[in-house]
Amino acid sequence: MQADAPVQSAAVVERYLATLFDPASSTSQLDGLLHEDVLFVEHPNLVSPQGSRRDRSTLLATFEAGRRLMAEQRLENLEVLPAGEYVAARAAWSGTLAVDAGPMPAGATLRAQLAMFFTVRDGRIFRQENYDCYEPLPVDGG
Repeated sequence: MQADAPVQSAAVVERYLATLFDPASSTSQLDGLLHEDVLFVEHPNLVSPQGSRRDRSTLLATFEAGRRLMAEQRLENLEVLPAGEYVAARAAWSGTLAVDAGPMPAGATLRAQLAMFFTVRDGRIFRQENYDCYEPLPVDGG
């Protein structure tokens, strides 16, 4: 393994997260950062009680659906810790709903602390596991 592999892996993860949360980014930009055999694992949480597993096509579809659901998303206080092809990251996330979603009205802001674990292969995201810790859901628009 090359000595600069951790730095390269961290840069791939940072570019991927920036693409996810940049409203000007495109699905093709995101697609270019995903390994052909990418797997996203979302562990059970307040928003997704059963968790989920997503392949490349599902990830891209979810990205598009998220663009319609969220008026704005922000990732703050990102910390990245690379170790070879593995990267651990944590950040604070917030998102404002563009439309009503269940009991939450459009304009409500959701907040979560994210713990994310990545594997980077061939310069692309190969695996992502998320442990998302949501604050209580805002059912009154807050």
